[in-house]
Parts: sequence; structure tokens; C-alpha cells
Amino acid sequence: MIESKSAIDALTQFILENKNKPFIWGENDCCLFAANALLAQTGYDYAAQYRNRYTTRLGAARVLVNDGHSDLVDVLTSALGDPVPRLMARRGDVVLVDYEGELTAGIMYGNVVVQGMNKIETVSPLNIQHVWSVK
Repeated sequence: MIESKSAIDALTQFILENKNKPFIWGENDCCLFAANALLAQTGYDYAAQYRNRYTTRLGAARVLVNDGHSDLVDVLTSALGDPVPRLMARRGDVVLVDYEGELTAGIMYGNVVVQGMNKIETVSPLNIQHVWSVK
């Protein structure tokens, strides 16, 4: 959980600067959106090993399988540790939500923010499936 004022200010600034960016595989997809939000908050790039390795949905799936992961839960757990109970979600934490029928990585920010096809979208916290507390 990220609680410092400077981290939350950095997250707010990140959201404002990226609110109208489109979804692009390997550049601004759901996982890289979440990783970029964490980078803004923490200065650490949790997705460094995945950057510049894919440009399509199939390519992303291949990278994950080739790196030994079975799904998004496995990837996020590998990077961030074990998930915490859903009710423990705090601003700045990484979450997986049901967004338009698919599991999508996002960031807790009051509501959940996720990368939509054309801009950042908000999703109800009721759609949270998993939470990773980020310290």
C-alpha cells in the first residue's frame, strides 16, 4: 500500500498526464499501464523485463508463457508478492478487475482506473478480483 503524499501526488499526476492515451499492446496495455503507474509512484519499474518484447495480444501471451507464467495472477504475484484480501485495497495498489468481461490490471484510486481502448476508464471496486499491496 502506498500512502505517502508524494506517491499519491505522483499517481494523480500520472493519471492526469495519461488520461487520453490509447491502448497499445506492448506500450500502454493494461499491465504496462499499471506498471507505469507504479513507476510514477515508486521509481521502480516492475515491468522492465517485459518492455519492448511484444506488440500484440498473442505476443504478450507468448512472452508470459516463455517466462514461465500461466496467467496475469501469476505474473503479478511474481512481481508484487501474494495478493491481499480485496477489502484491503488502498489507493495506489495494483488490482485485477473484471473490465468488459476480461481480467484487466488496474490501479486503485477511489474507483479502479484501467487503460481503456481510447483513454483511462474507471471501474467499480466491486469488480475487483485480486489486490496486490504495493509498498
